[in-house]
Amino acid sequence: MPVQTVIAGDAENGKALYHEVEIERTIRGEVYTDANCETCHESSLYTSESRKVTTYAKLEAFVEGCNTNLDVGWFPEDVADVASYLNTEFYKFEK
Repeated sequence: MPVQTVIAGDAENGKALYHEVEIERTIRGEVYTDANCETCHESSLYTSESRKVTTYAKLEAFVEGCNTNLDVGWFPEDVADVASYLNTEFYKFEK
């Protein structure tokens, strides 16, 4: 019984924590993009009509491709954060 009470009582705190983590991940995605992606890509690339990225899955694949080919050293969650940031700011794909 006490476990159920704790879980039910923490629902609001859980939502707040989730929101805080999402904000931190968005900030990290922006920082990594500014530090790494913009050395090769101008932001106009993301909004170009002739862009190669047409889905969220392709966006993640392209970010991972840069990570691998340029030996950036990002972990999978870092790649996800960058892809999510780029999607939020430029692409607006369904996830």
